[in-house]
This record gives sequence, C-alpha cells and structure tokens, in this order.
Amino acid sequence: MMVEDVGTEKLAIMTSASHQNTEKAEPKTSGREAVVFGDLLAQQEVVFRICLGFSRNYAEAQDLAQDVYLKAYLSLGALENPAVSKEWLFRIAKNTCLDHQKKMRLRRVLLLKWGAAVDEPDSPEAAPDLKKKLQRLKSEVRRLPKKLRAVFILREYGHLAYDEIAAALGIKEGTVMSRLNRARTAVRRRLKERSHEKE
Repeated sequence: MMVEDVGTEKLAIMTSASHQNTEKAEPKTSGREAVVFGDLLAQQEVVFRICLGFSRNYAEAQDLAQDVYLKAYLSLGALENPAVSKEWLFRIAKNTCLDHQKKMRLRRVLLLKWGAAVDEPDSPEAAPDLKKKLQRLKSEVRRLPKKLRAVFILREYGHLAYDEIAAALGIKEGTVMSRLNRARTAVRRRLKERSHEKE
C-alpha cells in the first residue's frame, strides 16, 4: 500500500514538473543519478572483492573500494547509458586498483633508492598457514601479465560473469575465456612448482 502511495506521489510531482519551464529540468538529472548510484551501491561486495584481488590486504581493499565509489559518484554525469552502470563501475574499480599499484611501485622504488626498508603490509588472516597460502596466491596473481591478471581478478575475486567481464574490459567473451584459462593455468602451475620447491 505504501509503495502505491509513493508511486502516486511521484507521478503527481512528475506531472506538475512537466508543466513548468525548462529551468526546472535539473532535479530530473540529479534524481536519475541518485537512482543509478543507489543501484551501484548494491555492488559494494563485488567491488570490495575486486579491490581485494588487486590489493595486498583487507584494509587497503576497503580504502580502494571507497575511492572507487567516490570516483563513480563524482563521474555520474559522464555515464550516458545507465544500463551499463555495473560494467562502468567495475571498470572504475579495475583502473583505480591499477593506478594504486603504479603509485605503490613508484613509492617502493623511491624508498629503495633512499635506502629505506620496504615492509609488506600484514594480512589480517588469523591462521598462519592460510595467510601463507593466500600470500603465495596473490604473489602469483601479481606476476601474471596485466591483461590476464585483470580477467583473473574480476572472475575469481569479483565473481563476475563472462559477459560482465567482457563489458568491463571492452573485449569479447571468447577473449575473456581464453585469457582466464591461460591465467588459471599459469597460477596453478606456479603454485605447484613452489610447493615442490619447498618439499
């Protein structure tokens, strides 16, 4: 019953707005953007998992996810087609993480140049064995070529469907499947090699 009331109220507002001059058009745009952003907020868990895939720890992934949503919010006006808002958000997530990695690499180079010790941030996983395995996995994922790494993270961390990955990266689904297969094979092989080395 409440939904019907809200719908009627919206219809009345829209009807009265249509009789006003074009100077009143701005609220419609901001209203549309609010709806789109509300839809984007429903993807918070996926965005966080993507950021966690690219980042080194939980806290860093949280910060990156917040950056992603801030960028998305500030760029809503540039989104021409709300139908592809999810793919647009995932692309922002991927690019934000890659930009962050570049900054961190530059920071490490500068720290090494000036003789400072570079410590890897600790992961919050409680079990030491799980922590080691996760670190090994992340290490191998970071070694993947950029194109393979992006597909691997969007699929394995973000759990995106092939068509969503294709749309987010601007490639064909067949390319997604091919790159994902190569990435999985490479990671699996390297992890197996590392486990044999330790025996």
